[in-house]
Amino acid sequence: PGRCGLAGLGLGSAVPLAGRLLGSFLHLSPEYTFVLEDEGGPCGYAAGALCAEGFLRERASSWLPAMRHKYPRELGEALLFFHAEPPAVPPPVLRRFPSLVQLGTAPRVLDVGASRSLAVCLLSALRANGSRGVFCQVSAADQQQLSFYSKLGFVALPVPWPSSPDARLLGRLL
Repeated sequence: PGRCGLAGLGLGSAVPLAGRLLGSFLHLSPEYTFVLEDEGGPCGYAAGALCAEGFLRERASSWLPAMRHKYPRELGEALLFFHAEPPAVPPPVLRRFPSLVQLGTAPRVLDVGASRSLAVCLLSALRANGSRGVFCQVSAADQQQLSFYSKLGFVALPVPWPSSPDARLLGRLL
């Protein structure tokens, strides 16, 4: 999504923030990135990576360094995301749930069915290309997201994740 899409997602012209949300998926896994639109423009997304392990390795070795160069620490607190080391996903999660997903919708989206359909498109595409399971990371405090993923069949994974204590790993078999 371009600037118009960012505004539709409630981000205004905050291009770095959109990069934070979707940049790595658009750059490294565009074939698994879907956008939801309504009369107001883009209002949601479903993004994924078929092979999460390779995606996360490529993100760490090439995409994040490029973003760190493009957005130095001095530009502001909102950009520090690019400079933090992402928490490592426990190997047992990657073995059982080899694909990564990330879903988001703008607050104006009241039709949960549209968001669900977008998620189902992504999950179907991953399954059709050989994935047997997906995982995602959600803030432990975000009850709305936790509930949405739960309704899609995701369950909290009972694995210790000390590198990200404020987040939950959720998984779903395909």
